[in-house]
Amino acid sequence: MDPESDQNKQYHIAQDRMALLPNYYGWIYRHIRAFISGTVLELGVGAGHILKYYLGQVEEVWAVDHNRILLDRLAAAYPQSKVKPLFVDLLGDWRELRPVEADTVIALDVLEHFEDDRRIMEKIIPHLRPGANLILKVPAQSCLMGEIDRASGHFRRYDGPELEEMFTSMGFEQQMLRWMNPIGAILYRFKRKQRTNFSRTFSPAILRLANAAIPFLSALDSLPISKGQSILAAYRYGG
Repeated sequence: MDPESDQNKQYHIAQDRMALLPNYYGWIYRHIRAFISGTVLELGVGAGHILKYYLGQVEEVWAVDHNRILLDRLAAAYPQSKVKPLFVDLLGDWRELRPVEADTVIALDVLEHFEDDRRIMEKIIPHLRPGANLILKVPAQSCLMGEIDRASGHFRRYDGPELEEMFTSMGFEQQMLRWMNPIGAILYRFKRKQRTNFSRTFSPAILRLANAAIPFLSALDSLPISKGQSILAAYRYGG
C-alpha cells in the first residue's frame, strides 16, 4: 500500500485515536495471553497497542505493518534485538518474511481487509512452526455489514462456524473462540450506515469515557445478552 494513500492516512489516524483506549487492549490481551509465546510474528502491528502487553513474555517480535510512520515509532520505542519492525505489503510476495518462523502469529483486525482471506492464510502457514498458535481478532456478525465496514476497508464480517470451517480445512485445531464486546455490537447497529472508521464516530472525550467503562463492559462478555462486535479466536497448527 502506498504510504501516502488516503486509506493509509485514515489507518494512521485511527491508530492514534485508539491509543485513547488502553483498557480495551488490556481486555483483548487477557483473552489471548495464554496462547502467546516464543517468537511472535504480528501482522498489522500498527502502533503496538497489543505488543506492549505481551512483549515481556516472548523472545522476540517481528512487527509487520504497511505504515512507515508507525513502524518508525516502534523502532524508536523498543530495542531491535527484541522488536524487529518490518514494512511488508501483505498483498505482495512476503519476501521480507522468508527467514521468519514463528511460535505465535497474531493478526488482530487484519483478515477482514483482504478480499481473498484464504490466500492470506496460505501465506501465513509457511511461517508457522509445528504446534504454533495463530491468534485472530475479526469483526463479528455478518448481518452487521454496512457502509462503516466498507469505509474501513472491510470485505466481510465473520460468524463462528465460518471461521471454524475455514481453519479446520487448512489443518488448524481451534483452541478458543469467543465473542467480545456485546455493547459495541449494539452501538454498531446504529452507526453502520456512516461512511467512516468506527472510532472516528466518537469524540476523544467519549473515547476516554469508554476507556474508563471498559472494566464494566468486559464483564458483559460472559452474559448471554448479545453476540459481540468482535470474535477472538486461537488456533493451533498441526504442521
